[in-house]
Amino acid sequence: MAGKTEFMKYAYFDKEIVEFEKATVSIATHSLQYGTTCFGGVRGYYRNGKVSIFRLKDHYIRLMTASKMLGYEFFMEWDEFKNIVTELVKKNDIKEDFYMRPFIFCKEPRLSPKKAGLDFDLAIYMLPLADYVSTKGGLKLMSSTYRKYNDSSIPTKAKAGGSYVNSFLATSDAQRNGYDDALMFDDTGNVVEVSVANIVLIYRDQVIIPDTGNAALEGITVRSALELLEYNGYKVNRGKIDRSMVFTADELLVTGTAMKITYAESLDQRPIGQLDFNAAPKPGKFYELLKGEYEKVINGDHELSKEWLFVVE
Repeated sequence: MAGKTEFMKYAYFDKEIVEFEKATVSIATHSLQYGTTCFGGVRGYYRNGKVSIFRLKDHYIRLMTASKMLGYEFFMEWDEFKNIVTELVKKNDIKEDFYMRPFIFCKEPRLSPKKAGLDFDLAIYMLPLADYVSTKGGLKLMSSTYRKYNDSSIPTKAKAGGSYVNSFLATSDAQRNGYDDALMFDDTGNVVEVSVANIVLIYRDQVIIPDTGNAALEGITVRSALELLEYNGYKVNRGKIDRSMVFTADELLVTGTAMKITYAESLDQRPIGQLDFNAAPKPGKFYELLKGEYEKVINGDHELSKEWLFVVE
């Protein structure tokens, strides 16, 4: 996604669908100054002349839950939300895969990090998006020196806008040092996630993800990956993951709305899934399985497609 981003012509802003360029706020708006937003990242696909959106209701629920956790006191019923999304998709006349960003924010100019007197509202924009990850093969990760914040500082189960300064610092540092992304740890040294994506570790043929109570966000794509693994007969374990487990893992999968499902080929220049430093990296069997299953779902060819795809009629 390097370079200039091209946004779709229409957005939802101030309770109506407007041209994207007209969806503007003051430089003194509260959310711009203090990061008081929460957001969702949603994937949409154009297949066989139809637009379908991946797990839209799950994204809606997480967005409204985040608003509650952060005390924004904004709520919208599901029917109203899905109708807005449907109209926005139609207005943009979508004929390609895309990314959608619904978010809750405060546009009022206010010089105080306090909730009293603030009103929050919903906005949505869209942009074309094929592959988010431009690298060929797997991701080259660096152990980040920035720790993931914990729930005693900011609710970790909310995609809170201001908290992504943490991700910005970690991933920028990694890319400055020649890596694709950063592997982040909690304040006790256990693996949490990649800067903007969840992880699934394959360790001695076991599937392991960080504890739910850890600092990791509960991602919808990683939930889907785990459900697909269970659908195929694999047991998923939750537990603590340290860096040495990643170095000695069979595979490290990376999942997120934008990334979909990919894998890491190395951590700190140490290959994952092989002993020989000089051997060509290759994807593992769990990655190949999930990649195939995920593509079946979004193409409408999986038993779970009907449950997970919101089709815009």
